Amino acid sequence: MKTGICTTDLPVMPAEELFAKLERYGIETVQFHFGSVAESGFSPDNALEIPAAIDAELVALVRRCAERHRVAIKAVNGIFNMAHPDASVRQEGLRRLEGLARAVSGLGCGYITLCSGTRNTLSPWDGHPDNGSAQAWDDMMQTVSAAARTAERFGLVLAVETEAGNIVDTPEKARLMMDTAGSPNLKMIMDCANLFHPGQARREKVRGILRHAFEVFGPDVVIAHGKDIQEGDGIEFCATGEGIIDYPYFIQLLREYRYSGDMFLHSIYDEAKLPGALRYISGLSEP
Repeated sequence: MKTGICTTDLPVMPAEELFAKLERYGIETVQFHFGSVAESGFSPDNALEIPAAIDAELVALVRRCAERHRVAIKAVNGIFNMAHPDASVRQEGLRRLEGLARAVSGLGCGYITLCSGTRNTLSPWDGHPDNGSAQAWDDMMQTVSAAARTAERFGLVLAVETEAGNIVDTPEKARLMMDTAGSPNLKMIMDCANLFHPGQARREKVRGILRHAFEVFGPDVVIAHGKDIQEGDGIEFCATGEGIIDYPYFIQLLREYRYSGDMFLHSIYDEAKLPGALRYISGLSEP
């Protein structure tokens, strides 16, 4: 298992600079976002993190830079608010997902990462009182099912993460989402920090929460995120290794459930902390 990063953790820069930087850090694998490269000219809005269009020239540029610097693009960010209360926003997200799927295929990559969304119109990550409603679930499931059909057409796999502020905010809802969609192209991201709800971020609860999530959807995990969370009553993410996530136990569970992918560090927005986080996880994940 190699240790990589989500490129959203780094500042936007030209593609050549981005992949050269990754190589200098010794990073050989990434979860990539087209908005990470300046050539895309894209800035995410409150509901759509997928560019409206991705031309073949940009795809070719990214692929050349990645290959030149020996960085494997293992997954691509495809976040849009799949539970947005405005149906036109959800439809636009599906339209953009089609173009992204074509671009991802052009990169030789097999995974697109998503979240289940929220009724909150200001952020695809923040909670809303209506997230638990039947209508929110139905809207999300219609969008997820349509997205899965797109993935099937392109031979790709969608990887969704649980999130306390999203419709899918528990392992059980993740299981229900996959079972309801019934698509072999719909799988999960295991982001341990996202498993905690307000009031749960206590060190003594970590192993039980992680074990439970793996028991519910561990065989369907296709991407692992290396994000951490601080101990406390709220939800405050932090650099990998600086919080309460028991990473030796996390990696043990990944191996127990025969996870064969890489670990992508996430939410390390202070670049000065990146080398230490890379050393920490790389040391744990060596056979």
